[in-house]
Amino acid sequence: MGSGKSHWGHIWALKNGYTFYDLDAQIEKAFKMPVQEIFEKHGEDKFRELERYHLRKFLNKKKCLIACGGGTPCFFDNLEWMKKHGDVIYLQATTEYILNRVMDETAKRPLLKEVNTSELLFFIEKKLKEREPVYLKADHILDVNKLSESSLKFLFEETISKIKSKKNEVEKEVEIPEEQDTSKKYKTRTVHHA
Repeated sequence: MGSGKSHWGHIWALKNGYTFYDLDAQIEKAFKMPVQEIFEKHGEDKFRELERYHLRKFLNKKKCLIACGGGTPCFFDNLEWMKKHGDVIYLQATTEYILNRVMDETAKRPLLKEVNTSELLFFIEKKLKEREPVYLKADHILDVNKLSESSLKFLFEETISKIKSKKNEVEKEVEIPEEQDTSKKYKTRTVHHA
């Protein structure tokens, strides 16, 4: 939350020819109500079920970058599923960084509604302490203070390299053997029937 997933996700996807998706936006579109309202009317458990369901709808999507909510990897087997089907990136930020980013957005964030600055700081510290052990299992950890347009260049280059390598492996598997030497003479024999 507040780490810049949506901001940088759009930039990285556009720069590398990927499609950007925000998981919360996908849920809002399907459920026809804001995340905050889903939390209020149906509770966090219902939201987490929807989140899990919509995350798995990306299974057959190619060349996409998905921004997940801060709780997504912490529920069900979401993290394991994400790691199995793609690369998971944790945008690591300090509590102060997050506080500065979300302070004016508390009304829009269901878990932060109607909290003052000191409560918000306490909430962020608590959530980060709970969730960071899960976040640290990500495939890549990037410091939010060092993010740039080319921060994911290494990952996109690695993906292209893997695709080329797989293509070469497939080509080797279907390689047609050189023509066999047909210059050998074959003996023939005549069979007489009585």
